[in-house]
Amino acid sequence: MERMRGLLILFAVLAMLVGCGAPAPTPTPTPVPPKPTSVPPTAVPPTAVPTTPPAAAEPTAIPMEAGRLLLATTTSTRDSGLLDFILPDFEGQYNVKVDVVAVGSGQAMKIGQDGNAEVLLVHSPAAEQQFMADGHGVRREDVMYNDFVIVGPAADPAGIKGMKNAAKAFSTMAENEASFVSRGDESGTHAKEKSIWNSADIAPSGAWYISAGQGMGAVLTMANETLAYTLSDRATYLARKAEGLQLDILVEGDDVLFNPYGVIAVNPAKNPQIKGDLAQQFIDWLISVDEQEKIGTFGADRWGQPLFFPDSEPYRAAHAATSAAALKITGQVDQEMAWTEDEVKAMPTMEAERANKEGTMETYTGVSLAMLLELAGPKADATTVVLVADDGYTADMPLADALACENCILSFRTQGGFSAVLPDFSSKLQVKGVIEIQVN
Repeated sequence: MERMRGLLILFAVLAMLVGCGAPAPTPTPTPVPPKPTSVPPTAVPPTAVPTTPPAAAEPTAIPMEAGRLLLATTTSTRDSGLLDFILPDFEGQYNVKVDVVAVGSGQAMKIGQDGNAEVLLVHSPAAEQQFMADGHGVRREDVMYNDFVIVGPAADPAGIKGMKNAAKAFSTMAENEASFVSRGDESGTHAKEKSIWNSADIAPSGAWYISAGQGMGAVLTMANETLAYTLSDRATYLARKAEGLQLDILVEGDDVLFNPYGVIAVNPAKNPQIKGDLAQQFIDWLISVDEQEKIGTFGADRWGQPLFFPDSEPYRAAHAATSAAALKITGQVDQEMAWTEDEVKAMPTMEAERANKEGTMETYTGVSLAMLLELAGPKADATTVVLVADDGYTADMPLADALACENCILSFRTQGGFSAVLPDFSSKLQVKGVIEIQVN
């Protein structure tokens, strides 16, 4: 019985196990895919390469409107007052308005290179040549010239006053660490300054050398306020001097200080807004004989000499006959005389000293006025000598005084031509640009 009872219990346990079934296996976890390091590329048909390059976006920084001409120019033409003197002529003749952007020559050419100007008036010859060679301009013409001067405080702490060598003056300033304000703006003036430092074999640096990154007028103001030296074009200096600038001209006359200006028509392909025909008309007008002669009068009434000297090809051609004879003696003489500049310079020379406007003695080289008169042979009844300048200015003196003056000369000018240096005579007789001596 007990045995039977044990079997029944065993059968019951087996039945329970069968009813419940085998335990479910533990599910295998689904692996998480790793985070991709990159998004697989989607196949996209390639874009065809255009047969012509896309058109450049039209510049919007400086709009060029119809009926207006955009001129990018050096600050000296604005600061001297020249543009105010001549541009109304063009605007009236062509019924347009000239918009002026006055910056350094380097920046003006960059504006032109970017197609944001129509015509340029600048004074950086090497950069102008490169601008044309690179195809940024379609026409360049000579316009005018003046010269650079080294200016500084009247006390002249570096002691450069009266030097005739610009590189030597720069070297002296560097040796004394005399404060010098540089344009520092890649302008034509800055380019000239750097070339002079190079000639002196000096790389200026230190607290004494101030790179302003400003236009000529602002740099003159800075030099004035800090009693520093700087290099300036003569026109801007004289214009600011009339407004109260206290700096003096200390060095002038070196041939390296020659300062020519050119006008350039920007390549119209750079920007469809560029009015190429109008730019060409502007150049034709600017280099015309009439406008050149007007440029040659600018400043003469105020400073006794023009601030710019005309130099366009049409002007040179029109004056070829008179330029061949750079100096004439006419009137009551046995033989009227005419010499080229080279012929005058081949004559015996002498030096003369005369005080400048600041009262400082300067030395000039030239030929004796009395000797020139004797070559022509004044007639017995002649009494007066009239000095005639290239701008029409005249001044007269007794013939006897001119013949008796042992140190009166016609000096050689840096830009060509002659100036009367007559020590001990009135300032009105110190005529610049003498082209004729009339004996009456």
